[in-house]
Amino acid sequence: MVTEIAGSPIHWTNSVRFDLTERFYSRLHVDEAVEVWLICWDIGQDTLLHDHGGSVGAFTVASGSLLEDFGAVHRTGLRTRRHAAGDSVGFGVDYLHNLVNVGTEPTVSIHAYSPPLSAMNFYCWLPTGMHHLREIRCDTPEPEVTALEAEAVGLRKAAS
Repeated sequence: MVTEIAGSPIHWTNSVRFDLTERFYSRLHVDEAVEVWLICWDIGQDTLLHDHGGSVGAFTVASGSLLEDFGAVHRTGLRTRRHAAGDSVGFGVDYLHNLVNVGTEPTVSIHAYSPPLSAMNFYCWLPTGMHHLREIRCDTPEPEVTALEAEAVGLRKAAS
């Protein structure tokens, strides 16, 4: 689904907006089983390390590129990979990741979640292991995370 939508920019081009202060997102589709989001990434924008609160999903990079740190909730460590335009990733309920636009141009990606998002869990990876910070109830791919950022900084300082 995300690959097909990403390959049909006529369905989302008019929704693309870039903002240096926050990622822009727009819901392209929702029903009881699945929701699809357009997410716009300006240079340097990222998510925090998170899962999708029990939803499975997929994403495709429609334009630009994203760097992803990824792993599983109950496994040790994270791996890193780069996704170029046209690359897709599917994931299960235990998948966690952080995405960042480290490229030299803005990026557009298409994301789908099933069932539609109702929560996201945020984590901090330290040498001592994976630390669950908190669950945030949400119905968008961009929940309020300011407090999480402060908490993650505090954990990193405590570990060093």
